Formats: sequence, structure tokens, C-alpha cells
Amino acid sequence: MQAGWGGRWQRLDAALCLPLCVTVALMGALCIEVLCLLLWAAEPTQLPLALHLPLLLFLLANVLGNMGLFVTTSPSIKGVMLSESAVGQGWEYCYTCQSHVPPRCLHCYTCNVCMLRRDHHCVLLGQCVGYHNYRYFLCLLLHGWVALLYASLLNADIFMDLLHEGVTLHSIVLLLMPWLMLLTGQVNTLTFIYAFMADTCVVSFLFCSGFLFLHVLLSLRGQTTREWFGKSRCYDLGWRRNLQEALGDRWHLVWLCPLLASPLPGNGLAFESRALRTEPSTKAVIF
Repeated sequence: MQAGWGGRWQRLDAALCLPLCVTVALMGALCIEVLCLLLWAAEPTQLPLALHLPLLLFLLANVLGNMGLFVTTSPSIKGVMLSESAVGQGWEYCYTCQSHVPPRCLHCYTCNVCMLRRDHHCVLLGQCVGYHNYRYFLCLLLHGWVALLYASLLNADIFMDLLHEGVTLHSIVLLLMPWLMLLTGQVNTLTFIYAFMADTCVVSFLFCSGFLFLHVLLSLRGQTTREWFGKSRCYDLGWRRNLQEALGDRWHLVWLCPLLASPLPGNGLAFESRALRTEPSTKAVIF
């Protein structure tokens, strides 16, 4: 059972706010830098600002919307009716929560509670990725990837300007360690800001690309990260059913808007599985 907005915001504590504030601050800096590029550093041959703004607003609304819903939608067992009659049907006992928990439910020692269909704990957002918020996490990765690709392409001119004298030791150190160049007085503050933000865009894009590829693969195979490490595919129902189980009935439309209703087909307590001839044992992996 998912709580209302008032109950959701009450879950925000210090452990969640600190990484979330850092992430939001970094996102805000990237948005300001991209806007500055569009307003003051745009070349006449580039697309007009009127064509950039709709794309920027669409990406920003989806990133912020999915981030907000991901953080405020908890996949924990709190508020979920766990029937004791299900004991012995694949349910295990969590000694920390002092409760029997359903299959695919794991305890998060950071959140200090068991999570339904737990995938991993997202350090950047201070929230676990699980049954109820996996849709928002995957859509956030997708729109974040597009936004970072867009920002990296806009910053391509900055890389060209920094390398206008060729690939020298000065330009290489500036791209790899802009802080060092600023502290030693080799560059001015404005050049440092552009170099640092351009590096951040590229590094974040590569980081986001790896996570997006992994979780798209997991979604298509109906796996969690733990099941992927354990080479278990007992919940693989085919890519269409897998996407429906993870993203809801409107799995093909959820990327358009985070507020679009897409009810999940199950309840997070029981999952349909397929019989495998040889099912490897799942090793315990702690994230």
C-alpha cells in the first residue's frame, strides 16, 4: 500500500537528503551551464533557441518528475500486509525486521528495512530501487542519459576551444584535472568552470550509459541485480511480460510523462515464475 504525498515526504531524513541535495545541486549547475551555452556561446549556424527550449523543458520535467516520484515512493514492506499463512511458500524470515518476507524481498542495511523486489540501493538519491519505484528509476536513467548526451554535444565546442592549440600537456591536464590548473593559476575561473562542467557532462554520460544498459538488459530479462549476479532467470516471462511486470500495463508510454498512470500487474509479494531444467543456486550478494 503506497502512502499519500504527506506520508511520503515524512520519509525524507538526513541519510536521504544529503546525497539528494548533492545530486540536485550538480543537476542545477549543469542546467545553468547548458543555458549559458545556448544564450551566449551559440554559433549562428546552430539551431535557434526556440527549438532548444521545448526539448530542454521536456527533459528537465521528466528528470525532475521521475526523480521526485522515485524518492517519495518507497518499495519497503512498511504498510504492506504480510500474511503469516504464506510462510513455507518461499518466504524467509528477516531477523532485523522480525517478520517473514516474500520472495525477492531483501533487507537494506542503509534504509534499515526490507524492500519488495529489491534491486539495489541508489547512493546518489539515497533510496532503494524496488518493486514500486523501479519504473521511475528506469525512466530517470533514460531521460538523464538523453539530457547528458545533449549537454555533452553542446560542450563539444568547449573541448575544441580547449584543444585549439593542439593536444598539449597544458590542454590534457586542463581536461583531466581542471582543479589543479585553477589552483596553480594556469587558467582563469571562467575557463575552469567550462572545463569542469564539460568534464562532468562526459563522465556522467558514460556512467549513466553503463547503468542504463545494465538495467534495460535486466528489465528485458526479468531480473534484479542480485539475480543477475546469481545467474537466476526463473522470473523471465518473455521481454513483453517482463517490461509489463517492471513498468506497469502502460510500459510503452511511461517514458512520456512520470505522472502517467501505469498500474503494476502484481502486488510485490508473489511473482509468476517459469520452470527451468537447471536453475543455478542464487548466491547471497550484499549491495
